[in-house]
Amino acid sequence: MLRIFNFSNQCATFLIEINSRKLAFPKKENMKVLKIIGIIVGALIVIAAGVVVMQPAQGHVEKSVVINAPAGSIFPYLNNLEKFVTWSPWSKIDPAAKNTFEGAPAGVGSKMRWDGPKTGKGAQWITESLENERVKTGLQFEGMEGESSAEFVLTPTENGTKVTWKYAGENIGFTGKAVWMVMGGLLEAQYQDGLNDLKKMVESQPMPDKAISSDSTEVQ
Repeated sequence: MLRIFNFSNQCATFLIEINSRKLAFPKKENMKVLKIIGIIVGALIVIAAGVVVMQPAQGHVEKSVVINAPAGSIFPYLNNLEKFVTWSPWSKIDPAAKNTFEGAPAGVGSKMRWDGPKTGKGAQWITESLENERVKTGLQFEGMEGESSAEFVLTPTENGTKVTWKYAGENIGFTGKAVWMVMGGLLEAQYQDGLNDLKKMVESQPMPDKAISSDSTEVQ
């Protein structure tokens, strides 16, 4: 018991010595360091806010890929939302998301809703459809203001069909611009990833009688 008591006294003495040393530091020096840190943090906040404010009021993304197939073989994967999710980049990002479909099976009037742990909640619906040429959709993301849309444009090329995927959306207020500052670059990568998967999916299907040259390249 005596040994335990002595050890306790030694620990107490050690702690008192540490506290006394802390109190020995010059208070002016501590305040000076804290002031410098505060100035640096404040400057970083101002710079970050300035970068956010300078973001565009209208977000835009445009990515393309050339697919070794005619437009007729690609169009159904764009005009049918159930087929769209088979190559959509968000199906890989959030495989647990639940998709529901309503309205027409394809083309104008068809609509899908999603609800996922990573992608959140939202909806997409086809507003314009021109066979083998273009498909335009409206987009809604829960918790985000402003109107957004996406568009697919099919252009014949020497080696197949160029598919261009475009996004346009409003960045409303400081919050909208802040979100775009983070999501803009991610969306570009996701669009390109999705187009590459679409290319693989379409080119893995049997080709029409008039096969097109197997040489195809991505277009940034």
